Amino acid sequence: MKRQKKDWKKEVARDILALGSIPFYLIVFIRILIMNDRTYIYQLLIAGLLLVLFSVFIGKIKLKADFYTARSFVLLIFTALFYNEIEYTIFASLLWFGLLISSNYLNRGKKKEIVNGLLLGIFSVAVAYFLSSIFSF
Repeated sequence: MKRQKKDWKKEVARDILALGSIPFYLIVFIRILIMNDRTYIYQLLIAGLLLVLFSVFIGKIKLKADFYTARSFVLLIFTALFYNEIEYTIFASLLWFGLLISSNYLNRGKKKEIVNGLLLGIFSVAVAYFLSSIFSF
């Protein structure tokens, strides 16, 4: 049996892209849930629910968006706020920019879809941040 030669760049790009996956989002959510910090629980829950609603709505109007970008942006912002460490924020930000590059490199979507995903992520973060401050009194 002949072994296939792996393209290490594609493999690394797929691994980085996984940081915007639903299972990874759930891992981070469960981690925050274990810490029992209501503010961050609400933030991730609200943002996640908004992204699910967006995915249903956007599918109906035939607009395309990269939800890996949206989910990863939500995780970047809220984990940076949670850990409140500059080293973590720099590292996570570099990984997030790597995700953007990986998404483009793997042709996961057109640049417009990546931008739409980012806009959905920004909107979800803003709404979740605002609403979580109301719910976590």
